Amino acid sequence: MSLPELYLSKPGVALPATRVDNAEIIRRVRACFKGTDAEFVPIASAIEHVFGLCGTKVRYLEPDERPGIIGDYAVAAAKDCLAANEVSLEEVDLVICGQISRQYFEPATAMEVAAKLGLKRTHAFDVTAACVSHLEALQTAAGYMALHPEYRAALVCSSELTGPYLSYDIQTVRELHMKVAGLTIGNAATALLLRRTPFPGGGIHLRALHTFTAPDHWELCQVPIGGTLFSSSVELMRLGKYIPPWATERLAALGLTPNDIDHYVFHQPSEIMVRKILDDVGVDNAKGVYTHGLYGNTASAAVGVTYRRLLEERTIKSGDKLVLGSAAAGYSMVFAMGEWTTGSAS
Repeated sequence: MSLPELYLSKPGVALPATRVDNAEIIRRVRACFKGTDAEFVPIASAIEHVFGLCGTKVRYLEPDERPGIIGDYAVAAAKDCLAANEVSLEEVDLVICGQISRQYFEPATAMEVAAKLGLKRTHAFDVTAACVSHLEALQTAAGYMALHPEYRAALVCSSELTGPYLSYDIQTVRELHMKVAGLTIGNAATALLLRRTPFPGGGIHLRALHTFTAPDHWELCQVPIGGTLFSSSVELMRLGKYIPPWATERLAALGLTPNDIDHYVFHQPSEIMVRKILDDVGVDNAKGVYTHGLYGNTASAAVGVTYRRLLEERTIKSGDKLVLGSAAAGYSMVFAMGEWTTGSAS
């Protein structure tokens, strides 16, 4: 099945009000530490070292864990997206939530989001695939729109609120190996619209959507049911070796090289990781967008948050080529490529 004529909107974004800096995160770890101040020094130093390597500075965290809060943030991002793109809710025939976070096993968070938006009839469901969930949901939406020519637009949301899934209980430097990644996490929600006609205010004319999976590495990063996040960060970062050759191959299939792309909008596990990927494909780092220092690692919401930052920082010209990409525990990668366009289709 070939990709139908589809356009991706500007993103909507919602952030918690609570801005948390690195010092506050270290204070939270200290509050859980059972040893003396002197014994805590090497742990604090190790955390600060990781923050320095990643470029972590601040993140936004939601302290409220009331039922429905995850859906409420997705609704806020969806409303922001609809308004930014001047699209009416009545045009939406498909709602997909692609995210890690959830507060219940059923129903689908997308059902809650659709109801709170005011949709009375729609097709709504969830997709979960770790940090590639939002882009995987986008690819799923494209597939459904290829199957259903009557669908006019899809609303694709991600709401990442970590709630009880982060652990500040770190008693030894050794434990940081599996827990320090959680200390870089930030919360955010984002939403994108996918439809068959261009957006007057600008959007991406999609040319390709692809997924790569190497499932042998599934054990490296997990959030067990009823447990907290653990991640073998060093090993996961090493799997970044898959990204440059695969992305280069996908671009070559489109008749492009990495340098033909004007803007790279990647998931943000750390700034150094994004820069290394661009170095490895031989691209000027200025083509990348960097938001880890502003929001932390916002998991599957990171691509939408970073896409918004791109539009705030730069003037995107008609014809500019963009790559949206993410990698995730599993191990999997999702790649979307398109060209910026405005007005009616030619």
